[in-house]
Amino acid sequence: MKRLLCILLLLCAAFVQAAPVKIASLHPLLSDMARQIGGNKVKVHDLFPENGTLHEFQPTSNEISRALGSKLLLAMGKGVEPYLPSLRSSISEKTKFVELGATIPDVKVPGTDKVDPHWWNSPANMKRASRVLLEELSAVDPTNKSYYEKRQKKYAEEMDSLMMMGRLMLSKVPTDRRILVTEHAAMCHFCEAFNLTPMALQGVAAEAQGDPATLARLLTELREKKVPSLFTEYNSSPRNMRVIASQLGVATFSLVMDGIAKDLPTYKQQMTHNIGAVMAGLSNSKKKPATVAESDEDIAGLLNDIQNRAEEQARREVEEERAKAAAGKGAAPSKGDKRNKRR
Repeated sequence: MKRLLCILLLLCAAFVQAAPVKIASLHPLLSDMARQIGGNKVKVHDLFPENGTLHEFQPTSNEISRALGSKLLLAMGKGVEPYLPSLRSSISEKTKFVELGATIPDVKVPGTDKVDPHWWNSPANMKRASRVLLEELSAVDPTNKSYYEKRQKKYAEEMDSLMMMGRLMLSKVPTDRRILVTEHAAMCHFCEAFNLTPMALQGVAAEAQGDPATLARLLTELREKKVPSLFTEYNSSPRNMRVIASQLGVATFSLVMDGIAKDLPTYKQQMTHNIGAVMAGLSNSKKKPATVAESDEDIAGLLNDIQNRAEEQARREVEEERAKAAAGKGAAPSKGDKRNKRR
């Protein structure tokens, strides 16, 4: 009887150990990272609603209830979630809040003292954040540390590949066209990663729409900078940006700036889209007619054409770099080395 009881206790212990680590996440990209690194050892609960807006999201009681019992609660940090203090008071102290952006160096918006909180728009930053998540997962579940390490290594390599692809593709953009004009300042980390100059029209664009003098000054500045294209938020086409683009005679391209795109759920998909869109926009030499009505089909066609060609070229260059590296490691030994081996 005692022996049977011991066996049952051991089985119960094994079952408890096998239970996945419960993680709550306040952003889809953090959920993606947690699933990629945690694999089948974690269960991720998305608190962010499917059709939510990043800077308007406020967890409801139903969403908070899904976080109860979590070992970790993942947040972007850097002020992205202003509701965090109140959320802490609603959840057990046993749940550790992890602000993954806390270890990411600040990048200021040019001409201001404000920090761009959209740190995830750099693959290098996501790689750095993944190391923090690895440490936290290993701390709450040390038994599976090696499992997490293996998966984090794969994730880090994916981020390295995205950085390499971005640098290869965007290095082709001429110096005088390396300016990324967006509606709001959300791409400063992206620009720092890929050596571009960010320029945000936030506030100015809205003001210019109803003020001819302001619009004239803005258009003059953009023409002097020879801006090739304007970039809007993904699945959004603000009228003020379309008005400015039409006056300049340039196209608009969309970027996933807030990390939220239903049809591009993973970070790799979003960053690949952004790199391709920026490459297409900054390489775009086709002037659009000066009319407010933009053709979405024309823009999409141009984007796909340039992006496909650029990605193919980048892929070839990455393969060539890897081939060179492999050839270097396996280089034939010199005559001196051969003599030493004989001795």
